[in-house]
Amino acid sequence: MAMTIMRSTALEMALTTLRTSKEGLSKEKLEELTEKVKKDQEVLDKVQMARKQARKERKSNAGKKLEEIKKRIEMLKRFALTSEGAARELARLARELKQAAREFRQSGAASDITTSTSTPESVAAERQSEAKADKEFANEVRKIAQILKAMIRRNKPDKNSDEERGLEQARKDIKSATDDAGAIITEADGGGGGLGDVGGLLV
Repeated sequence: MAMTIMRSTALEMALTTLRTSKEGLSKEKLEELTEKVKKDQEVLDKVQMARKQARKERKSNAGKKLEEIKKRIEMLKRFALTSEGAARELARLARELKQAAREFRQSGAASDITTSTSTPESVAAERQSEAKADKEFANEVRKIAQILKAMIRRNKPDKNSDEERGLEQARKDIKSATDDAGAIITEADGGGGGLGDVGGLLV
């Protein structure tokens, strides 16, 4: 966000300077430079909007993954799978839950990306709306995690089997997902902290 503000501010300063300092510039040259600054700002705004949309789409995709995981959990409950088959599916679901939570968190806040037309009021409203949606996603991750943990406890694969090892990894994946869910809520509440421990923000 700091880079966005710096670049936008630089363009605004350049435009202000052109408007207030006419010494040594012809009227035609001043208009030419002013138009160039405006075009540069338009290009920057388009880039910012593309970045904002990319973040929104990544969050939307992560939300869709949660819906798919919930459907598969219901199918798993409905059909009588062997302990081994259920264990493998639970391990896959836990892994996918971890991936969805991580993808969502790494996307960052779309509302942190602003354009030249953004106002403090519009930014505040967008942040409030996004924070609410982020917390809803995080709480959904926590609910799914609890369901998966309960199902794993009921599953009893053979000791030292591949399925047992898979469920042990599933427990770690579930913890990772719930940790990310907690971080998403903290960040939505303004706790900040960034994502230095998970590889940084994407676009």
